[in-house]
Amino acid sequence: MVGLALPIVTPHIRLFPVNALLVLVAWFCLWFFSHDLAHHIVGRILGVTFRYYFIGRSAIIRLGLPVISELMRVVPVLGLEIDKPSLSSIPASRVRAMYGSGVVSSMLLPWLAIPVGFTISLPFGILITLLTLANDVFTLYFTVQVGDLHHARMVRS
Repeated sequence: MVGLALPIVTPHIRLFPVNALLVLVAWFCLWFFSHDLAHHIVGRILGVTFRYYFIGRSAIIRLGLPVISELMRVVPVLGLEIDKPSLSSIPASRVRAMYGSGVVSSMLLPWLAIPVGFTISLPFGILITLLTLANDVFTLYFTVQVGDLHHARMVRS
């Protein structure tokens, strides 16, 4: 909710470091918190059940990227434990949709912060745009290798 509310409120704040910080907070919330929430909502609609949320490590560490993988060993991420037996009782296409929903939301929702970034200033708008593009490019690389789209591909019909 914070990620959706801040882009509405921020254009009314004319104090530069504050409004820029609020856009960054909105961007982070739209990127980070939407991921597992999308899994949960889509999964529940399609018949997947979940056991619990947890704090854990990102699958990025399995990529073996020199700096990023090492950094992600110490950065906690939010996770959602799937009730594995529930996956066998629903069609594979629904399981794939549940896996794909997280990556789609964490790639698309941060775009909502870009127009607000441009209301602050052109350079800041460009910065938020570049951040969003970098997120999408990295996510597309990462998710096919070890992330959600990798898991979706592994689902057998």
